[in-house]
Amino acid sequence: MSTRTSKRPDTTPARSRSSRRAFLRGAGGILLALPFLEYFAAKPALAAPPPKRYVYAFGGTSIGFNGGDSVVPANVGPLKGNLSVGLQPLADLAVEDVVSIVSGLYIPWSDNPGPGERVIPWHSSTPAILASGLRSALGGNHEILQGATTDQIVAETLHAGTDKDVLAYRVQAAYYRGENGTGGARGTLSARVVNGQVEDVPPISSPRVAYEALFTGFIPPDPGEAAKAKLLLERRKSVIDLVSNDAKGLIPRLGKADQVRMQRHFDELRALENKLDQIQPPMTATCQQLPDPGDDPPIGDAVEPPASGSYTDAYAAGGAYSDEEARALLMGDLIYMAFACDLSRVASWMFTYAQCFLNMKPVTGDPSDLHEISHYSMGGGQAGHDALAKGVAWHVKHWARLIQRLRDTNDSDGSPILDSTSLVLTLEGGWGEDPEQGKMGEAHSSENMVVLVGGKAGGLHTSPGRHIQGGNRHPVEVVNTAMKAVGVDKALGEVNGTFDELFT
Repeated sequence: MSTRTSKRPDTTPARSRSSRRAFLRGAGGILLALPFLEYFAAKPALAAPPPKRYVYAFGGTSIGFNGGDSVVPANVGPLKGNLSVGLQPLADLAVEDVVSIVSGLYIPWSDNPGPGERVIPWHSSTPAILASGLRSALGGNHEILQGATTDQIVAETLHAGTDKDVLAYRVQAAYYRGENGTGGARGTLSARVVNGQVEDVPPISSPRVAYEALFTGFIPPDPGEAAKAKLLLERRKSVIDLVSNDAKGLIPRLGKADQVRMQRHFDELRALENKLDQIQPPMTATCQQLPDPGDDPPIGDAVEPPASGSYTDAYAAGGAYSDEEARALLMGDLIYMAFACDLSRVASWMFTYAQCFLNMKPVTGDPSDLHEISHYSMGGGQAGHDALAKGVAWHVKHWARLIQRLRDTNDSDGSPILDSTSLVLTLEGGWGEDPEQGKMGEAHSSENMVVLVGGKAGGLHTSPGRHIQGGNRHPVEVVNTAMKAVGVDKALGEVNGTFDELFT
C-alpha cells in the first residue's frame, strides 16, 4: 500500500533552461516569460511540430433530473443547433464544432469497490475516481486520491523543457459550509507517486499567487534577491516595468511580426495585472508565503446553519462567494498564457468543490448553493432543471472560453494552439439511483453522467462536435481518450477503454 505525503505547488523561479530565449530579466531576480518569437528560434526548429497540451477540469455538481433539455442535448449527433441550457455557452463562444459531450456514463458502486468503482456513500465519492481511474478507498477515506492523477501522468510525457510540469488551480476559494478552509481532500484533485508514496499537489486558489509563480519567478533562490523582489512587488510595481531595461535592449532587434507579438503579450499581462490590482487579498497560509499586494477578491463568509430564517436568506445576503467569476477568468487567462509561452503544457483546473456550496446568486441569480439547487432540480419542474443547468453552464462557459482563446492564437508553426490541445470537463454526478438512500431519480447518483471533451489534438474533432451516447460505459474512458489524443495511449488507473469515435 502506498503511503501519502502532501506537497505544496512549486512556486520556485524558472530555471535558466534557455536564457533570453524564454525570459526577460529584471531587478530583484524577477523573470518575465516571453511568447514564442521567431528571433530566438533556430531555423531547423521552426519545422518541429508544436508541443501537445492537456487540461483536466472538474465541476462539483450533478446534472439533474433526466438531463433532458437542461444539460444533455435532446438528440444524438452534431451539437450545432442541438444545445441545451447547460451547453449554451458553447454556441455563445462559437466552439461547438470543437467540443463533444458523451452522456449516459456510469460509475458502478459497491460496499467493497472493484476496479474503478465507488463506495455507496455519495458525497465526494466520484472526484478521486474521475481524476485517477482508481477505486474508492474504504472507510471514511473515499475522498482521497489513491494514486497518480491524469494531469500528472500526462505531464510525464509532455512537460520536458517546460518550467512547470502541471498548473494545479482551484477557482472556488473556500469550502464555505460551516468553515472557510480548504475542505481537506475534496479540495485537491492532483497527485503524483514518488518512491511509492502518493503526494497530493494542493491547487493554488489565489490568482495573484498563481500569477507570480508562473510569470515572475517570484522567489529567487538567493535570500537577498528574494527580499529585493518582495520589496519591489510590495510597492506594486508592474512586472513589465521591472523588466523594461531588458526589453528595451531586445525589442529593436526584433522583426515586425515579433514586435507585434511582444506588444500583444505585454498588453495581455498589463490587463491581467490591472484586474488583479482591483481586488483585495485573502488572508490564507498560501498567500502569506508571498507578498500581500492586495490583489485577490476577499474570501466570502462561510454559511452557517441558520438560527432563524433559512439558508436562502443567508445566500441572498451575499455569503459563500469570493468573486469566483473573476477568479475563473484570471485562472483561465493564466492557463492560456502558460500554454502560449510554453511555460507549462498541462493544467488541472478545479472549478468547484464536490458537494458545492458556492453561492449561485451572483452567478445565476438563484439564492442558493449549487448542491441544494441539484436537489431542488429533481422535483422543481422545468424551472428547477434550468436553475441547475445554469450552474453547469457557468463551468462550461469558463472552460469554453479557454478553448476559444487557444483556437484564436497561433502556435509556433502558425496553426491554432487548439490543434495540439485536448481538454476534458468532468462533473461530479449525473442522475438516477441513489443506493445510499434507496431512492430512484436522484442527484446523488453516478448513473447518467456526462463528460465534455474539446480540442483537436491527435485527430480529435476532425468532424464537428457532437453528442455521443455512452451506453453505461465508465466516464474515465473519455478521459483516456483525451490522454490518447496527446500521445499518452494507456489506461488511467484501473479503467480501460477509449471512445475512438471522437477521432472521426
